[in-house]
Amino acid sequence: MHVSLLVGRLSVAALSAIAATTPWAQSDNSVASTYPNPSRTIRIVDAFPPGGSTDYLARQIANRIGADWKASLIVENRAGAAGQVGTGWVARSEADGYNVLVIPNELWTVAPVLYGKRLPYDTHKQLMQLAPVAEVPIVVTVNPSLPVSNIKELVAYAAQKPGQASYGSAGVGSIHQLTAELFASKAGVSLLHVPYQGTAPAINGLLGGQVTAVFSPISSVLPHIKAGKLKALAVTGGARAQALPNVPTVAEAGVPDYQATFRVSLLAPRGIPELVRKKWFDEVRKVMDSAEVRNAIAVQGIEPDLIDHGAWLERFAQEGRQWQSVIDKAQLRVE
Repeated sequence: MHVSLLVGRLSVAALSAIAATTPWAQSDNSVASTYPNPSRTIRIVDAFPPGGSTDYLARQIANRIGADWKASLIVENRAGAAGQVGTGWVARSEADGYNVLVIPNELWTVAPVLYGKRLPYDTHKQLMQLAPVAEVPIVVTVNPSLPVSNIKELVAYAAQKPGQASYGSAGVGSIHQLTAELFASKAGVSLLHVPYQGTAPAINGLLGGQVTAVFSPISSVLPHIKAGKLKALAVTGGARAQALPNVPTVAEAGVPDYQATFRVSLLAPRGIPELVRKKWFDEVRKVMDSAEVRNAIAVQGIEPDLIDHGAWLERFAQEGRQWQSVIDKAQLRVE
């Protein structure tokens, strides 16, 4: 209320002059003008092992931003505890822009709900959104030996085998589980959850016929689909994936109002200077929109996320509400 009254009485020019002379504004400008310091290394921390979508994207960003800024950027994998090790390390880092975190969005939207006070850090108090990176379409895959060829047949199969039809995931609270549970809810079927210790083991389980299906980021299963070792039934986004143009969306294939997307973003310790935050946002957007990166990630089935900052923050909130509903309905909790 006091801010509103002040704005009503002072001109924009006056407010700008006040802002420019405040100690925090001067500090912000000072840090931003010398950032990045060429003598310091910038770390993009990946909270998961090498080889996944987050690792691949982090290296695309580090290579190109490092060249643009003439700075040393490295990717450091700090895996463990479903992403908590790396996330906690960045959350406790100094808020100066030299340690940032690459994550799947559910570490921001889902982990605080699932783990609650068991998290060794406060996600929303200690971290802040830095920049959107990419969208990785999720594809519903089955073993070719399964007698289903489309989503309607998968739904019928699950309805005929309640408690037996299953899906593999990378673990409790993973995007694999969330998208599968949302699918089961929308389709009106029951699917048994079989959690694995990561995406690769879940896919191996599907290849070995241990589970009925896997809902996985396309980059993890595309080679198996192309080799005929897995069958793609549908993608979970609002539009068909560029890498699989002949594969329909789940909604197209018979489950209306279904949509889910795996997104990757950068976070930073809360409190980094605003000008440094904006520098990261603008640079990541430029890198991801470049023809070189677009072509490189398209091979992996990945698409750049070029959403504006305000809409991006709102989408985070919408995703949080969507997954909160899924978590509550499926009664998901980590004890």
